[in-house]
Amino acid sequence: MQKEDSALGFKIRSMIPELSKSEALVAEYIAGCPEEVINLSVSALADCCGVSEPTVVRACRNLGFSGYQALKIALIQSVSAPVSFAGEEVTAEDSMSTAVQKVFGAASDAIALTRSSLDTAAMEKAADTLLNAKRVFIFGVGGSAAVATDVQHKFLRLGLDAHALSDVNLQTITAAYAGERDVVFAISHSGSSKVVVDNTRLAKNNGATVISLSSMGKSPLTEFADISLYTAANETRYRIVAISSRIAELTIIDTLYSYMSFRARKADNLIIEKAIEDQMY
Repeated sequence: MQKEDSALGFKIRSMIPELSKSEALVAEYIAGCPEEVINLSVSALADCCGVSEPTVVRACRNLGFSGYQALKIALIQSVSAPVSFAGEEVTAEDSMSTAVQKVFGAASDAIALTRSSLDTAAMEKAADTLLNAKRVFIFGVGGSAAVATDVQHKFLRLGLDAHALSDVNLQTITAAYAGERDVVFAISHSGSSKVVVDNTRLAKNNGATVISLSSMGKSPLTEFADISLYTAANETRYRIVAISSRIAELTIIDTLYSYMSFRARKADNLIIEKAIEDQMY
């Protein structure tokens, strides 16, 4: 049976590669023993990890908290609602019933983890940016190409000038002519797809606004993105067939579409009301 983990614990584990060696020891201890850390002082945690107190404080800040107490408060809130990783890899020995349980469990966990860790402020900013864009270019290759097509379909229904591009050359040409009012919606599970990263950076350098959609954690793509949206799933960051993350990506896109559809409708209604008011007076 796999160990249960909270969304916060999952987020901390995903950020460990970005920390120094000593800070990583602190992060691993926090993610592995959240209930214990809640009752530890900063000096006690430092002793448990074999590091100094300043290292503990730096680790907390690099994990996104203002300090150790802020971390403990977040831990208290998170341990009360653990998310279980029901999904496991399907093997050749599995029956169809077991395969169904594993795959559906992984998808369910991915959505739950992503929902728990999602930055709603970033989602709202992304929605507003897209609604005000002159053109939206969606970059995605390989498995992400299908997601890019889904984004285009939904954005076109909103009346946006949206273009999904999976061809490398078309991405490069488009990026070369992108402007300040354009938005590039870059999709990459790993955030490290060289083609997507290079073409998105080219568009960024030409003035386009960049929205990235990738798995949780720092990546070459998120280093220069203006707005970063993340999925969280219990699968390897560089896994080629990232099925669970793909479902989480589509759910994020559905959320954006639902929110933007009402915002767009509200904006249209205001325009109509203003036109009627002008005619009356």
